Amino acid sequence: MKLPRCLLLWLCWGALALIVKPAIAEQPADYVAGNLITLNDNGAWSWFMDERAIVQNGKLIVGSVRAVGNFESGRESADWGNVEVAVHDIDAGTTQSMVFDRNFEQDDHDCPAFLALPDGRVLAVYTRHAVERKVFYRRSAANNPLEWGPVREFETPGHDSPRVTGDNATYSNLFCLASGRILNFFRGPGYDPNFMYSDDDGQSWTYGGRLLRGRDGYGPYTKYAFDAASDTVHFVSTEDHPRHFDNGLYHGFVCGGQVYGSDGTLLAPSAKDTETTLLAWDPTPIFTGDPDNVAWMVDLELDADKRPCVIFSVQKDGRGLPRGKGGFDHRFHYARWDGSKWQSHEIAYAGTRLYSGEDDYTGLAAIDPKNTNIIYISTDAEPQMGQPLVSSADGKRHHELFRGTSGDGGATWRWTPITANSTINNLRPIVPKWNDPRTALLWMRGSYSANHGEWTTAIVALIQAY
Repeated sequence: MKLPRCLLLWLCWGALALIVKPAIAEQPADYVAGNLITLNDNGAWSWFMDERAIVQNGKLIVGSVRAVGNFESGRESADWGNVEVAVHDIDAGTTQSMVFDRNFEQDDHDCPAFLALPDGRVLAVYTRHAVERKVFYRRSAANNPLEWGPVREFETPGHDSPRVTGDNATYSNLFCLASGRILNFFRGPGYDPNFMYSDDDGQSWTYGGRLLRGRDGYGPYTKYAFDAASDTVHFVSTEDHPRHFDNGLYHGFVCGGQVYGSDGTLLAPSAKDTETTLLAWDPTPIFTGDPDNVAWMVDLELDADKRPCVIFSVQKDGRGLPRGKGGFDHRFHYARWDGSKWQSHEIAYAGTRLYSGEDDYTGLAAIDPKNTNIIYISTDAEPQMGQPLVSSADGKRHHELFRGTSGDGGATWRWTPITANSTINNLRPIVPKWNDPRTALLWMRGSYSANHGEWTTAIVALIQAY
């Protein structure tokens, strides 16, 4: 007898759930699948800047922003809003840290992006969160990421759009071309993705132009990935902030100063055109949003064939609700470009929002840059079946980390718990690029309830071969 497809799927899901649930239930309180390394006792990052963690010469270099709990009372502390750098010697197992910029601003958007330079230095670029035009940058001493030169400033142009008021520089994403030119894609004029460049290893900068234009709202959100072999910058963008619009996702790439769709169709004659008319939804569609499916990209990496792979979240329960009333049902999706079209699959339950008011904030996820068939997700729901993850340690629901592996290009996934039965949340995993058999997995471990300083999260890592 041939079983109905819906029954077969239900039986498969049930079998997979039986694999994951005992693995979680049998673990002790605050289980971590490896030797946990604490890099910073209190720090956080937003997820729209890369790379806020890099590995250089055997050292893991990590940036974060310190908070002291409540934003208002935090200003009374000597350490409010410190931008900090932790340096972990991987083989020695030792960690040192420093205050990179004291009392800068208590906001996780201020975390620096890092770029390893050819002479052994590290370039760091960072901003405050949409309160001014300035972009700040520093360079380390050669082979010493604990010693840094003076802070310098680059002032970006003002916006030319009636859509927004005020100044809005934030986020930084650094890439180095074969010519030595350094690109920084950042949010700038018009709340849109813009770029600046340096031809002297980050000592001075020139404004390049605007990559895309968004809607008459908050502006598109963009993630980037770089193919150094072809000097190509891939990007994925939304139309707007998901609290303002039922976002879809779109992909394109920049090569030789021109912007293309996923299939190589020329979209814009020059990414250096400061008056570009290219809209955020002009590149190739990955996912079409609607009131029941509101997307926000989480991570973007390139596979072994240099084709883009994307993890994104989709909010399912916000239709017709005012801000703060939705966000209790998120799903993670995985999409990849197969050379001719985008293949997209819902892969896991992403659980509930992190806090009221930002109903699209999830625990986030990361793609392993060495193997895009491996991902890490943070969720407070059982990945396959969606049941709440209630810790046996304290009877409360917490975000846990899972490692996912796929053998069919992202259509199906097997989940292994990295944390379980926690008494705190495990959030925002990242995996820096590293030419080593081991993987460095970093995340925020603790309490997070707002981007402007209301967190008490340790920055932690696992460094091991899987």
